Amino acid sequence: MKKSIVLLSIIITISLFAQKADVIEGKIKKSYGGSYIADVKIRHHDINYSDYVSEWQILDQDRKPITVRLEFAPKPEKEIIESELIGFKIPKGTKKIIIRAKCSKDGYGGKEFVIKIPSEDENASRQKTGE
Repeated sequence: MKKSIVLLSIIITISLFAQKADVIEGKIKKSYGGSYIADVKIRHHDINYSDYVSEWQILDQDRKPITVRLEFAPKPEKEIIESELIGFKIPKGTKKIIIRAKCSKDGYGGKEFVIKIPSEDENASRQKTGE
């Protein structure tokens, strides 16, 4: 009985210190030449160079990487990290993108953010109706 209580205490303590990087918001907009700009917000308590948001990725609906944004330094004074990526292309036929973040210590596994990509037909009808 004592062993199970000790084990449970250890698991609870570890879970309190383990924190995945959660993508809490993501936006994309078209830029010049068919490229895009992405703005993301990631929640993570950066501590030091061994535990911080080290990168975030944009994946397609099949979870194939489209692009990656590296983060080079921790931001311990911030809980919400805002980051931008300019000039990437989204392959034709992509129906949605998935944004995920990586913690240098805990890897991937936090909350992901999904953005639906309008089809070319939807874009054309929006332009005709003035939306």
